[in-house]
Amino acid sequence: MFERRAGAALCATLATLLLATGIAGANGTARVQQSDGTSQVYEHVNIRLDGQTLWVRSDDRKGTLEVTSGACSFAGAVQRCLPIATALHQHGETKAIELRHGMVYLNQTDVPQPMRHSSELLGPHEVMVLLNTTAGTIISVKGILDDVK
Repeated sequence: MFERRAGAALCATLATLLLATGIAGANGTARVQQSDGTSQVYEHVNIRLDGQTLWVRSDDRKGTLEVTSGACSFAGAVQRCLPIATALHQHGETKAIELRHGMVYLNQTDVPQPMRHSSELLGPHEVMVLLNTTAGTIISVKGILDDVK
């Protein structure tokens, strides 16, 4: 019961975070799926890479999802990393998000790259994030990087 309430609260918070209505140049899409199967899709999220940390920000800049990765390897030109820490920054507070598992895929080249064991291509400067929380919420983000530092 607690896990369901925690998952619903996390989803509501992420929904607020990821709701975006038009950052100039923001070409990301995020999907949050609750453990009960309901999901919401949010367009126009801003995605920034700073070292090994990926930042997904709402257009109102009131909320940011932080995904820090490590244990990276390459499958061809696509870099894939395990997320080692994930947090939500909102209203001056930081809340850690416990993950069951996840993966971050990144193509920093200027040409589309094939994803290993998939027919999907990862476009130029595109990132794909797949996260499964301990509360059963599934978070996916895909889009072109708006900024790389």
